[in-house]
Amino acid sequence: MSLGIYGNVKLADVSADDIDIFYSYNETRETPGDIQLKPLFSQATNNDFIKMIGVDGAYKLRLPADIFNKIGFYSVIIKPKTFQTTIVDCSFVITNDANQTQISKKGIIIQASQFQKSNSLTGYQIEYFDKNNVKIKNLHRIITSSDLVSVSSNTNTVNQGSTNYTLNSNGNMLFLTVSPDEKTLLSNEQQDIGFKGQNILISNTFFNPEIMEIEMIDQNIKTLSYGIYGNSTRDLETGRYTIFDENGNIYKEYNLFTNKKQFSNGQIDVKEQRTVLDGSLDFTTLSNGG
Repeated sequence: MSLGIYGNVKLADVSADDIDIFYSYNETRETPGDIQLKPLFSQATNNDFIKMIGVDGAYKLRLPADIFNKIGFYSVIIKPKTFQTTIVDCSFVITNDANQTQISKKGIIIQASQFQKSNSLTGYQIEYFDKNNVKIKNLHRIITSSDLVSVSSNTNTVNQGSTNYTLNSNGNMLFLTVSPDEKTLLSNEQQDIGFKGQNILISNTFFNPEIMEIEMIDQNIKTLSYGIYGNSTRDLETGRYTIFDENGNIYKEYNLFTNKKQFSNGQIDVKEQRTVLDGSLDFTTLSNGG
């Protein structure tokens, strides 16, 4: 019997507040199409989200008919919801225990107004913008703790001359510790966790981003089979050629006729689609001479 670490891949439990869904449209694969991605559900609520639930942790994406109504290619991106905010400070939390001052690891201070509560960001990811407000590629940190804090009046710390913070369940700021934040064994250089005034992106890590291509067409395998294998009739007097669906209803109709070439010998067979269909007719009626 072997011993080891066991686990499995768990379905993610998410809500409308955890997901961003964007789309773009291209008429063909060769044309540029939409330059910018558009939000698919900009005002989605949890009630809207519940409509997409299949089983716990598995969700169905229902595409709005008023958006996905053109023949062509749609790219849909489903990703963890991202929030942009600014680092208020990079500092320490101090606490007093039995008249001893304790100092936390250095962390990031952000405003808490757009986030739910203390511990709400544990496990989330941070991405950074540089001083020119350009997103830094492949630089991210994982939040290991998030606590509500307020400015501390105790300035007798190793962070002399700078603002320090204290834990406060009614505070209006969040103190975030991140990983990695330690220097390497071979270097004294500290890990970059950010700086005061820096713009950052915060996103959850509940699921992996998904990108899918959706092709909208006017025919599918079933409708194509009507013309290949389905029932049909041809009126030899009028030249009307009718194709039916599996229920015997008219699917397509064509006028079949022959034209004599105008400037040379010979004839041309013509197949012209009819735009006006007689809905009262079906296969049984026409096949019996109706």
